[in-house]
Amino acid sequence: MPARIQQLILGLGKAKQANISTAAASFLRFKKLDMALTTPKPVFENDAAEIGKGHEFITQTFPSYYDVANRIEKYASAEFVTWACCYALGNVTQTGSAAPYAYTIVPINPGTTLELPYFSVVEQVAEGSGSAIDNLHIGCAIEDFTYQFNYGPGRASSKMTVNWVGTGLLTSPSAVTVPAVVAENNMLAGSMSLTVNGVDYVATKRILSGTIGWKNNLMLNAGFYPGSGLHNGLQVRGRMEIGARAPSFQFTTRLLSGSPEYTTLVAQTTGTAVLTVQHDANNSVTFTFPQMAFQVVENTETDGIVAITVTGAPQYNNTSNTVFSVATNCAIGGIAQ
Repeated sequence: MPARIQQLILGLGKAKQANISTAAASFLRFKKLDMALTTPKPVFENDAAEIGKGHEFITQTFPSYYDVANRIEKYASAEFVTWACCYALGNVTQTGSAAPYAYTIVPINPGTTLELPYFSVVEQVAEGSGSAIDNLHIGCAIEDFTYQFNYGPGRASSKMTVNWVGTGLLTSPSAVTVPAVVAENNMLAGSMSLTVNGVDYVATKRILSGTIGWKNNLMLNAGFYPGSGLHNGLQVRGRMEIGARAPSFQFTTRLLSGSPEYTTLVAQTTGTAVLTVQHDANNSVTFTFPQMAFQVVENTETDGIVAITVTGAPQYNNTSNTVFSVATNCAIGGIAQ
């Protein structure tokens, strides 16, 4: 009998892997919005371009490598945003011996390591008396995440999207018992506070929407080094190192007389940008850019109201020694530990 996508069980590694090729020992089970299933894609080469066959057609194919990647789109809960930021930024400090646990998360120092903490992904779909899918993907890293906020009611006002990449190492069947679904504390945009370069955009009731993003630009081809390993005769990655990382920040706000955005752009004034969103006092996330300039300010409209879209230019701050940081509180301890 066919299986429905709603039967998908998604498990994400809670504790980081001991190394890239050793599966995680503990998992968190999350719900998600997108219907994308992970496909471990075996990639094959062929001899079409080789000379000496007497024609231009393929006569042979050759195993090359495994290509594994997927995305996770969710309503933004304190638990999932904490998980995503821990694995995407990589330098994680957890405090507290009981819930709520506090996390301080900053980007890894490339002078110390180029590798983020690795996690495992389990996908299971029951079918009949067995499984249509029961895969454990070992050695995964986050390529990028985007936190998005919008005007309007409900959970859709605050969302989180993650794109991740795998090594190609796969165990099937997974032999993993995924725990119960995490009781998530969703953070609605109505709880948000936002101050950018000294302007409180919530107090003035001007803010409409925006995104905060982080991209690691993982050096994926460099993971296929000599000796990186084989799985079913195809090469798998033995490392995934960060490239030139890129933080991003953009927001749309109503345009009022005397608005400071164009002045800030032309003068290249810098200041802090701080966005906080919460479910309650024990479940919250604060994104901080310690030094923010404006890169582009464009006129636009939203629902017939004149507005502007501001693209920020996050800068490295020598006092705080970072370009971006995240502070969270949630009921789950041990994430990326």
